[in-house]
Amino acid sequence: MELKEIRLKIQSVTNIWKLTSALETLSALKMKKSQKIALESRPFAQKIGQLVRLVEPTLRDRVAMRRRPLKEALAVVIASDRGFCGSFNQNILKSAEKEIIQITQKSHVTTLPVGKKAVSYFNKKGIKTERSVIGIGDYGTLEEIKPLSDYIIKSYVDNNYQRVYLMWTDFVSTFTQKPRMIQLLPLEWENLKEFAHEADKGVEECETLIEPSPQILVREIIPQLVEYLIYQCVLESNASEHSARMVAMRNASDNAHERVGELTLEYNKARQEQITKEVCEISSAKEVLG
Repeated sequence: MELKEIRLKIQSVTNIWKLTSALETLSALKMKKSQKIALESRPFAQKIGQLVRLVEPTLRDRVAMRRRPLKEALAVVIASDRGFCGSFNQNILKSAEKEIIQITQKSHVTTLPVGKKAVSYFNKKGIKTERSVIGIGDYGTLEEIKPLSDYIIKSYVDNNYQRVYLMWTDFVSTFTQKPRMIQLLPLEWENLKEFAHEADKGVEECETLIEPSPQILVREIIPQLVEYLIYQCVLESNASEHSARMVAMRNASDNAHERVGELTLEYNKARQEQITKEVCEISSAKEVLG
């Protein structure tokens, strides 16, 4: 390989190294903030699960908790708008596709993708989708989630769907993220048990006195609970995304740094060979002239 070609490769890889290092730094900042938001929000989500367990025996005949004949299901799949996050999107989307195939054996399934990567994936696969949601920020807010939750609740109440499933990536640690799925509607403790983590500890099933009335609870409180469950899943997904991106960019930076070292060594060897060759040519010319 010629010296000029090696120099160009070194420059190209160095530019990639600078870019991935900058993205790593930015992702690390976003990762810390998104992790903090998701972890601080978990206790409230756990209390929601606890509340569902308390009111379930009393409200089983209400729409939000009543099972209806299954004809059409809605699968809400949360991915990201951007790439450069390793296998984050592929993991959740492939997992969601498998779950959707299983659900399809029981009923028709309509997919609601959240994030540009999810929209693109399901369009390529030819999987039936219903609208889509893109542009949720790096940290997610209740205001951004509300249109999505309102649509889901209204569609379920109008009996357009008899089951609503939520699929997202659960944040475990900076280096570990796990695709998850729950049945969001109808609300049932057994389906929320895994999501609620430790919310079932110390809670006993009992009849609950609801004031001012079950009707007001269903109309005012239950939609907020569903909205917050969706919101928590978005927070978990965001924390997972930024963690995966930071790790991916760190690995890319390390690989680029290692490659620069290899190319530099190759350049030095080639340069030394060229110098040796030139010295030999000068010596040979001197002997001929002498």
